Amino acid sequence: MGYIMHCGEISDLPTPGLLIDINRLKMNIEKMAIKASENGVALRPHVKTHKCIEIARLQREYGSGGITVSTLDEALIFADAGFNDITYAVPISSNKIDTAFKIGERVHLNLLLDSMRAIELLAKKSKERDIISDVLLKIDCGYHRCGVDPNSYTSIKLVHKIVESSHLRFRGILTHAGHSYSAESIEQGKRIAKQEQQAMVDFVIKLNNEGRELKPEIVSIGSTPTISVTDSFMEGITEIRPGNYVFYDYTQVTLQSCRIEDCALTLLSRVIGRYDDHIVIDAGATALSKDLGPYDCEGEREFGKIYSDYETNTIDTSLRIDSLSQEHGKVISRIPLPFGSIELDSMLRILPNHSCLTANLHDVYYIIDDLNIINQWKVQRHRPITSACL
Repeated sequence: MGYIMHCGEISDLPTPGLLIDINRLKMNIEKMAIKASENGVALRPHVKTHKCIEIARLQREYGSGGITVSTLDEALIFADAGFNDITYAVPISSNKIDTAFKIGERVHLNLLLDSMRAIELLAKKSKERDIISDVLLKIDCGYHRCGVDPNSYTSIKLVHKIVESSHLRFRGILTHAGHSYSAESIEQGKRIAKQEQQAMVDFVIKLNNEGRELKPEIVSIGSTPTISVTDSFMEGITEIRPGNYVFYDYTQVTLQSCRIEDCALTLLSRVIGRYDDHIVIDAGATALSKDLGPYDCEGEREFGKIYSDYETNTIDTSLRIDSLSQEHGKVISRIPLPFGSIELDSMLRILPNHSCLTANLHDVYYIIDDLNIINQWKVQRHRPITSACL
């Protein structure tokens, strides 16, 4: 299959449109489930990547337990679909507590905290409602975004504060090695993965030394790069939370989290303009996102990679998605006159830089088996949270 694709329904699909290779998707889900099982850790996948009930059900079929979400919208959507063990992996703000309580009436919901003020506020509101809120302390393992420094005594004080509250239940600790996305080699990625685990294991030792009541039930780590490059986990790690692994993307390829043949999500676009020195496609920033991804070997960045042949996992290295406006993508070439085989109305298949962001821009996935469309799955992007829907 080259640039011009005519295969059943694919040629009639609206563009830009998201394609999921069902076989690659299932393979990725199965491999991560096997890794978790063989290492004796729970798999709590982050569903923010796909926001899709059907994919989450596949993950559950292959052995995942609870799920991780990044918004309370997501928590509600997946609660409605029957998922009843959810970690909201963002430190909760005061304006979201009442909503979290309402969701917590229906499912088991873990909430994330990383400051004395947040602990005091959640404890106060929980007491007013006469409920016990399950909480995780967010640990900073080196990303320096959210979380408490595990090497400071403040971190121990926060756990004591949680344990001492009659309306909070200390479930454990959670971290995210987001700095793994900046790794410049697989060796650096592995060092970050080790750093992530070591920070948590060392903190658990400190908690155990403080007293039995501070022993965490959950010790949760997770980013797709660190989990993907790790074969085994240190003793004391109980849970992993990768998300991107269901799809992977070009960034994960460069981080060596996966091979290009593992990438399950592609964007189908159509050539709407053909000129002497460039072509224009109907996939702009609202279809791909403006994530420029990693630098290539020539020191350049672009908005995704164009396949010359998906079935053989061949990227066209001569073509470059040079710029995006809202609904247009401009494609240029690194070699002279490359556009002879790319006619107006040809369809191009693009590997996104960041599948999570790309997926969040669409409403539907087209599920393919080889080149046949076998289903459509909804991307559950938003559900306004109101008292009526709760």
